[in-house]
Amino acid sequence: MRRLWGSPYHPVHSWAFVALAVTVVYVIHRHTPLVKANDWELSFLIQTSLVITVLSSMLFIGKPCNWSCLARQVTLALGFCLCLSSILGKTISLFFAYRILPSKTQLISMHPIFQKLIVSICVVGKIGVCIAYLVLEPPRMYKNIEPQNVKIIFECNEGSIEFLCSIFGFDVLLALLCFLIAFVARKLPDNYYEGKCITFGMLVFFIVWISFVPAYLSTKGKFKVAVEIFAILASSYGLLGCLFLPKCYIILLRPKRNTDEIVGGRVPTVDRSIQLTSASVSSELNSTTVSTVLDE
Repeated sequence: MRRLWGSPYHPVHSWAFVALAVTVVYVIHRHTPLVKANDWELSFLIQTSLVITVLSSMLFIGKPCNWSCLARQVTLALGFCLCLSSILGKTISLFFAYRILPSKTQLISMHPIFQKLIVSICVVGKIGVCIAYLVLEPPRMYKNIEPQNVKIIFECNEGSIEFLCSIFGFDVLLALLCFLIAFVARKLPDNYYEGKCITFGMLVFFIVWISFVPAYLSTKGKFKVAVEIFAILASSYGLLGCLFLPKCYIILLRPKRNTDEIVGGRVPTVDRSIQLTSASVSSELNSTTVSTVLDE
């Protein structure tokens, strides 16, 4: 285990490179219509947070020590908080976009500063709880010398279970809000399908972690760590695949579909991430013109 921890060819490194590759694709193509339509700044935060969660799984590998016990749960919780709060900012924008005005040529949008304010409030609140957790009842390494163990096992005592449940319970609340709001706004007009991607991503997230609880409680020793690492990687790459794989496919392999006509024309509102296809706008304007002529 310790040899793999120090190896540059550890599989976790490869998983992290996949997430970094998606981030690089988005940064390089940040001026294209598809990336602009999905708010590349929030997308970058989501991708960065998923890199953090994937790399946090490395803290669970190898012989535990006091610093790794202190860092691993907090790093994982903060990574998921940044990811889910950024997704929440997107889903709230989708909710406003879902409430289309009667003319169907304008959308009720939210100023981008409010999206970043949501992310900041969630992350700062999580940091405060994590600091209290580390100061009041910090996790630590201990030697498991229970009679049924043939060998002495080095494990992490996670400290206060109440603090740990509150830390990850907040992430569950964010994920639930993301799912509910995205589900409501999943039927946006024409080619805008961000709501469906977020809905599927949240479903994968819930399935992984709901399956994790009974599996974790039924295992002991080093197998607990293996189950937790699997849950971290599965949920992180489930979100990465659902949210960004379809868009990377279009950006890299179908660049002809990455145009304003297909992705959608810009809506003259404050929020650049909210789009409505030019076809629907033009058809609505044409129908309005025809009805006006008939009335005259």
